[in-house]
Amino acid sequence: MRIDVISSRNELNGLRQNWDDLYRADPDAQYFLSWPFISSFFRKFEGEWFVLAARRGSERSPYVALMPLRLGTAMNSKAGYFHNEIHMGGAYVADYNGAVCAPEFAQAAMSAFAKHLRKMHWSKLHLTGLRMSHGRERAFLENLEDRRLTVRKESQVVELDNIDNGRCPSVELPETWDAYLEQKVSSNTRQKLKRLLRKAEESDQFRITLPDSSTVERDIGILLEFWRIKWGPRKGNRVPGILRTNRQVLLNAFADASLFLPVLWHGEKPLGALAIFMDPVKRAYLFYMAGRDEGVDILPPGTVLHAYSIRHAIENGFRTYDFLRGNESYKYSFGATETIIKSRTVRTRSGRNLGDKLDPRSLLTVFRRASRYHKAFNLERAEKIYRQILDTDPAHAPALYGLGQLQADLGDHHAAANTFGMFTRVAPDRAKGWVRLGDALQELGQHMEAVTAYGEAIKLDPQLLAALYGIGMSLLKLGAVSRAVSAFGAILQRSSGDAKDDATRIKAAQLLGKLKERAEPRNPGLQAKKFTAPLLETSSAVADRRHGRAGDRLTTSLARSVATIDKPRLPGVNLPPILGRN
Repeated sequence: MRIDVISSRNELNGLRQNWDDLYRADPDAQYFLSWPFISSFFRKFEGEWFVLAARRGSERSPYVALMPLRLGTAMNSKAGYFHNEIHMGGAYVADYNGAVCAPEFAQAAMSAFAKHLRKMHWSKLHLTGLRMSHGRERAFLENLEDRRLTVRKESQVVELDNIDNGRCPSVELPETWDAYLEQKVSSNTRQKLKRLLRKAEESDQFRITLPDSSTVERDIGILLEFWRIKWGPRKGNRVPGILRTNRQVLLNAFADASLFLPVLWHGEKPLGALAIFMDPVKRAYLFYMAGRDEGVDILPPGTVLHAYSIRHAIENGFRTYDFLRGNESYKYSFGATETIIKSRTVRTRSGRNLGDKLDPRSLLTVFRRASRYHKAFNLERAEKIYRQILDTDPAHAPALYGLGQLQADLGDHHAAANTFGMFTRVAPDRAKGWVRLGDALQELGQHMEAVTAYGEAIKLDPQLLAALYGIGMSLLKLGAVSRAVSAFGAILQRSSGDAKDDATRIKAAQLLGKLKERAEPRNPGLQAKKFTAPLLETSSAVADRRHGRAGDRLTTSLARSVATIDKPRLPGVNLPPILGRN
């Protein structure tokens, strides 16, 4: 069985029909694996999500299984290296996770998915809320067995209130509300539900509303604020992120016509609200979130709204009311029976990624972290991360550039020259890389090679003053004084308004002044007054284009004055056209 990795939005959009067909055919599929949920939820994780897709036969044949997953990147702060983690596609919003499969190929596909995962680079695989048949689960887990890996079952019991999130109550609904009351609940509960619904719907004091496009933002806000008041102290600093994520998930569901959100009111005061996902394909309501005014005890909002929602589900042809994870006792009073789901974590024994490489999709994230360490002068950690990136992708241009900078800053110019040499092979069109290579070669005394590197930079960017200055300095070392004068003069003729360029022009003007002083004794006929004033003007106002002509006259005069002592040959060096031929 062939496994493809889908990781672009265009590819994902192209799967819509294939995904919907598998979803309808798969008895294990549930809302959190549906196209509407996954495709919208993945927008939050662009660049991190991927789908394992299994097919039999030719490339044109449809996929027989799809498993949505997400890539995470984390750092071992003690050891200073990065590793990757793989999460289920809907975690940690989806209560259930897994894959959509053609039933006849499900076990073979799950085996193939596990084998493919063993070839990928990760250190942890979080199998959170994995809900699938025993045969599929066994096929998947058996093919994750590897001497490099350990598998641990994760407890799903919340210690603070002893709620077991591995137990998932749901109610199989009959065809009528009356049949539900007769078959699924006790006589006491039956009378209670009838009485509470009658009070909520027939009294002038109470009403139940459903959202439309003009009220959905308000109703979601009511629900989330109730939730925040109750659960905020327990969730701590995670609350803002949880609220943002759930607001978007609920809005996405409303846009897809998948959200049922009843709100119970007492006059104009909201008492409580439920968020329920509607799955018309599987004919299921999935209760996701609740909130209530904890300071009011006029009517029990949760009981009223669940009864209202169950009746609504039955009347609209739905056959399952799923309370999702958690064995809270009130759920069973509605006639629920439970399904058990498990969560496992698969880890590498070493704590490092399989294959000791990073997942290529995480390199940008890792590079950004390396850059932050570099800017903070934590050079040891930055270097370690740059090298980890290059172990995965030796041609990763940003990491090569960063490592080369770091090596140059540490004074290791041999290493910097090697690194920037590699950079110029990987990214030959990046002028700054050639400048950095020229700088490293210059520090090593390899001036002919430095001039060549700087020349490549100027070919790419003729306005790059740092390259012209580097050429001038190396030419001076080689004894090619008139060529150096031409380089420094060319600097004075350029103006960009950049502060760094201004500083380069000042340095060039100062060097021309020193060269003038050296040249005068050999050429007594050259009148100092002829170019002293222009030099001073250029040094003090290099950003002003009006001094370009003065600088040019100075350069021409000085070049003539030193021509008699400047007759070196520079074999193998290709000078930029502005400096003439060798």
